[in-house]
Amino acid sequence: MNNYFRLYQEKLHFYEEQLMEDLAELVAIRSIRNEVTIKPGAPFGNEIREIFDRMTAISERDDFKSSNFDGYAMHIEHGDSNEIIGILAHLDIVPEGEKKDWLFDPFTLTRHGDYLYGRGVNDDKAPALAAYYALKILRDLDFEFNRKVRVILGGAEETTWECMDHYFKHNAQPIMAFSPDGDFPIVHGEKGVLQGTFFQQIDSPAAAYPHNLIEIESEKQRGFICERLRVVFESSYPMELKDLLEEAEETVIAGSYIIAFYKGDKALSRNPHKGENALFRFSKDLIAMENVNGSLLKLKKLFMKYFLNDINGRNLGLFLEDKEMGGTTFSIPYLLFQNNELEIAFDYRYPKGQTTEKAKRKLDNFCEKNKLNFTIYREFEPLYFHQESQLIQTLQLAYRNITGNTPECITKGGISYSRALQNCVAFGPTFPGDIPNTHKPNERIKLQTLYKAIMIYCETIRLLATKS
Repeated sequence: MNNYFRLYQEKLHFYEEQLMEDLAELVAIRSIRNEVTIKPGAPFGNEIREIFDRMTAISERDDFKSSNFDGYAMHIEHGDSNEIIGILAHLDIVPEGEKKDWLFDPFTLTRHGDYLYGRGVNDDKAPALAAYYALKILRDLDFEFNRKVRVILGGAEETTWECMDHYFKHNAQPIMAFSPDGDFPIVHGEKGVLQGTFFQQIDSPAAAYPHNLIEIESEKQRGFICERLRVVFESSYPMELKDLLEEAEETVIAGSYIIAFYKGDKALSRNPHKGENALFRFSKDLIAMENVNGSLLKLKKLFMKYFLNDINGRNLGLFLEDKEMGGTTFSIPYLLFQNNELEIAFDYRYPKGQTTEKAKRKLDNFCEKNKLNFTIYREFEPLYFHQESQLIQTLQLAYRNITGNTPECITKGGISYSRALQNCVAFGPTFPGDIPNTHKPNERIKLQTLYKAIMIYCETIRLLATKS
């Protein structure tokens, strides 16, 4: 720890109560994109505009200069230089899901033990405030800034990223930046992303076959692997079919219809190895079936040959491993079959060495062989920074000065605002061993994690933007 640590710590202790009050106000705003209330100045709806206004009020209270860019994004800045250091965070959140799965109200900041709970406390409201308070602490300690620092806050990170597109049409790129929307030590690599959907219209099966597929339903989302699946069959021998559905959590017989429910173990779609896909359980039962036709036969072939238990994309020819960034992941977030229309979502993450164009060619070949079509929902090329870069070395020094530990660089499958800039990486707030429940019920951040992150951000801004 360097000589400035005590100064940062004393100032943070002075602001601790105010920090908690500010965070409570931000968590209380359900800042989820709302298409119904979109209007000029609120392109993502009223709630996201409300949280921008709340953050503007906080900055005005503290005598910072802030600017709002048509409700897409805002920044808070300090310093007069033409050279800009950027800190990119976001104030929008994902939906809370089922409130019954939460220990506490997701929109009431709650301290329980060593943790703060609430939607957005880890992703990304508390980290945004951590960066803001770090800038505030340095200013109040009278450090002389030789570069302008901007805390840039977006409103559509969890959806379309229009916020950053709009913001950088009106503002110059920072010369260096970091995003407090990842992990410590330093995320110098983010895997490429290709999210999309396979689809096909399948003819109705012949009546001579004993078991026919009527419908498959799962939650149409892309952030997680498929956790729950509801499958409806029509069968000439419903009891016989029920005996085949060994992997189902529950089966219900209603005349000639059987409804089977499958349950998996929830995991982020970028980390399919950390959970169990409900589709894999269904596909095991499907593969055991004989005398199937039409949609059941189509699904059986697809899962047998390509999808079952393959979380790396090997069977589609998509697997690649990089010494520095690791290997590919491939997951299925949802499966739908309605009105004879088959829809299978996919989420592919890949290291450098692969490109979206190469991956699309592989998907084209797969679809051609199996008479499928596909559309792309979202795509990003991989992000990678060499450890010798000035940005990485400065972040390493800041981390070491505060923690006493030499930080390693890591690669993640996630998507941060780092991809919106030419010279930016994700940097905190989550430390190894933390379990923040990002995007899940009971999202949380450890108080010690939040305070240590603020210390590190103080030192980072000092190194990047001030004269010692």
